[in-house]
Amino acid sequence: MADKKREQLIVSRSYKKSNELINAMGKGTALSQKLFAIGMQNITVDNTNNVVATIYGSELRKMFKSTSGSLYEHIEALCDRQVKGQTIFDWNLLMKDKENGKIEAHQVVTDASFKDGTLTLRYNNSLTDKIVNLQKNYTVLSLADTLSLKSVYSLRLYEMLKSAYDYKKYLTKEPGEQAFEYNLTELKLELGIITSGGVKEIKNELEKELPDYDKIEALADKNDLNKYKEYKIFNRNVLSKAKDELNKKTSLEVDYEPIKCGRKTAGIRFFVNQKESAVPKEKMPVINKDEILDELMDLLHDDFKFKEIREIAEAAEYDLEKVRNAYNYMLTYDKTIDVPIAFIKECIKNEYYANKAKPMYPKKNTFNSFEQNQDNFEELEKLLLDN
Repeated sequence: MADKKREQLIVSRSYKKSNELINAMGKGTALSQKLFAIGMQNITVDNTNNVVATIYGSELRKMFKSTSGSLYEHIEALCDRQVKGQTIFDWNLLMKDKENGKIEAHQVVTDASFKDGTLTLRYNNSLTDKIVNLQKNYTVLSLADTLSLKSVYSLRLYEMLKSAYDYKKYLTKEPGEQAFEYNLTELKLELGIITSGGVKEIKNELEKELPDYDKIEALADKNDLNKYKEYKIFNRNVLSKAKDELNKKTSLEVDYEPIKCGRKTAGIRFFVNQKESAVPKEKMPVINKDEILDELMDLLHDDFKFKEIREIAEAAEYDLEKVRNAYNYMLTYDKTIDVPIAFIKECIKNEYYANKAKPMYPKKNTFNSFEQNQDNFEELEKLLLDN
């Protein structure tokens, strides 16, 4: 049980990610994205201005809750340029340069090695200012949420929707459900389902201020760069599965609907909300009655017997502050007090010291409104003690 709690503490961290990286077009594996998130916990910048992330194998096992050697095999394969298929070096992004409006391609990881149980990742120095020292235009993401997601599409949607939700919440200052719309082709580009594939016409269209997404999709179809051409397949294999995974495993509540243009699906409207985190119930402090009675003995022993001090403590529910306030009030009371034990208990009960009730002023050297004499004293004392 203790080990599980400690594992939870390890992943219960957050990391910053630039919104430019989050919303960039391109593709990469889910493992690449997760390693980026883990690596952000321990990064340096080398003398060539490359961000270098160092991750120890023991930490990887804890993060991925792995006890088999297969995790290391996956990591080694991911770092091997000779392995066919997607490696960490295949994580590429298309980003629009704000100054010249040109689309630039970036290989995210330029060097990777896994030696002696330590994974070292070196990131493209053109992305350094988008990885470290982020002061604005970033999103805080949950490491636990990121590591919980299996599908790369779920992971990408988590980042995109969390970024959009936090930004809109910041602008509107209103919590609760928010809606976001994406052109269908634009969404596929950001998820890496449609890629430019080095096609100049696609790149030229993306550089425009208002790209013609219908043209981009047609070009992608023509060059076999659109993985899910039909909406029903895209919906079944990507959106529906991602929605279920996000709702089950992350802090987001997600729903969506198609935006129709005639019979064609032109876009997707997402509805996003932040799940209410369970507020832990405040634990009542453990009261050590003996210690409190010792303190009250020091405070009250000149005026009360031990039995009376215990009564006072019980009347105050062993709240030292209440007893101190009531006792100080009694000491400064400018009328004669004939039954101190009754007075201080009434003071605690009604909080006379806080001016929340009128104090009982004696008349003719009495404690309350009727005359004090030997005949009625016992009746008065009984009345006060019963209260």
